Amino acid sequence: MKTQLIKPTQWLVTALLALSLAACASYYPVAVDVNPTVKAKSGVYNGQTLSLSSKSSRENDYVIRIEQNNKAPVVVGASGNIATQLEQALIQGFSTQGAIVESGAPTDIVLEVQEVLATVERGHVSYDVKQQVRMQLILKRDGRTTTKQFRRSAQEEFPGLLHPELDKVKAALNDQLSLMLNDMLTDLDVQHFIKGN
Repeated sequence: MKTQLIKPTQWLVTALLALSLAACASYYPVAVDVNPTVKAKSGVYNGQTLSLSSKSSRENDYVIRIEQNNKAPVVVGASGNIATQLEQALIQGFSTQGAIVESGAPTDIVLEVQEVLATVERGHVSYDVKQQVRMQLILKRDGRTTTKQFRRSAQEEFPGLLHPELDKVKAALNDQLSLMLNDMLTDLDVQHFIKGN
């Protein structure tokens, strides 16, 4: 039985191939900053009090899923707790509108985060980014409960030769989250419930 030695050039090619594959896998960050913003108008409420908490029922911990041909997808998480970040943005929005957010208030609102995901797929010369955002508000007061569903989806195309630009994907996801928070803040059913109507 002959033992075959690896020639120096074969070893070099093998090492370079392994290094390039490792570089592709480490190209993407482990997490991105999710930072939605709200644009709320003042004067909606006149000092009505509410308490606000959040929970997540998302199936996955990641917020970006990058599909790759014949390879396992790459997933990127959020750098912070998404439910808490959305809760803080919503508190800011309600406060700007004139509500007082405090624990133990007669009106209790729970923000349930059900889905926050941007799926990235390779096109011919670009990347298609599909964003799915789904949440609900559970409003309770005096034995009454109202549940309001909110959904948003969008699809965008971003140029990219080797890798999708995650800054653009993150910005698109933040835009959808911001729009959804504004949907919640301007929803007439939510406003009537908080006002006691």
